[in-house]
Amino acid sequence: MSRPVPISWRALLILAICIGPACDDNPADSSRDGIPFTPATVLVPPGVFLMGDGDSPCGTDERLVTLTHSFYLGQHEVTNREYCDALQWAYDNGYVTVDYIFVRDNLDGRREALLCFHRPGSEIQFADSVFTLRDVGHGINPDHPVKEVSWYGAARYCDWLSLEAGLPRAYEHGGDWSCNKGNPYGTFGYRLPTDAEWEYAAQYDDERTYPWGDEDPDDSRANFHRTVGWTSSVGNYPGAPMIGGDPLYDMAGNLWEWCNDRWTCDLGTSNEVNPAGPDSSEARVLRGGAWDGSIHHLPCACRLPYMPHLLYRTVGFRVARTAP
Repeated sequence: MSRPVPISWRALLILAICIGPACDDNPADSSRDGIPFTPATVLVPPGVFLMGDGDSPCGTDERLVTLTHSFYLGQHEVTNREYCDALQWAYDNGYVTVDYIFVRDNLDGRREALLCFHRPGSEIQFADSVFTLRDVGHGINPDHPVKEVSWYGAARYCDWLSLEAGLPRAYEHGGDWSCNKGNPYGTFGYRLPTDAEWEYAAQYDDERTYPWGDEDPDDSRANFHRTVGWTSSVGNYPGAPMIGGDPLYDMAGNLWEWCNDRWTCDLGTSNEVNPAGPDSSEARVLRGGAWDGSIHHLPCACRLPYMPHLLYRTVGFRVARTAP
């Protein structure tokens, strides 16, 4: 996967003056259960599946995994509008601060960068205490997935949802950013999906190679390999897979998605129940491939690492929550 390229200060100044509409001035309403920035979710039942496919990058190990709980998974990747609205709420409540380049965490005494709004891939900007959407050469895109968000920025979005909804914060901790002290399945607050939950949902429930089945990818099924040249609106491609009659969107392509788990390539072949990943790795798991990525990144079992502080135009996320 490519890495961010340097950008000149002249380009930064040009980008900084491009002002878009306020987040809540967009025509569509993203509210769910009265919370204005909560994405729609799909209820995924418990089950047993074979994690890995013997062939995909870091998916060559195959192991039987049991998930003993139902969980909600974002029906689509978190959008520019949803993240922009959440940033405004968090800023108004003192949960984030803003400097010249970054939105920074202001919970638990943290200062990690959550979003970079001066990169050419970021469609969110800040001026006069207001977050707005901007055109970076592809129009104003409230329903495209948010990008240039670090793993910390994705985890904090989940915490903001929990705080606003009166749920326990999954990432309330003393300093290591573990989810519910290493037991993500045991919290009912919003969080990122575990590595196992993500793959289980993507191949639900027949061990399919891709979210839509075993047929080869093409540009009618997913946004990948620069066929579009930028992200697409969530829900622009046919929903797949279907879970209980409800579709999941863009489980392959559009943006890579942060998972909760720390990284290891070798998952082993031993049977697991509710796996939560290793304790010590700094990198985090990415899933799903992206608009500029290879066809080899689209299988449900494909896994790649990325450092949690990095922000890039091909990386986003979707939310999860253990069902009560």
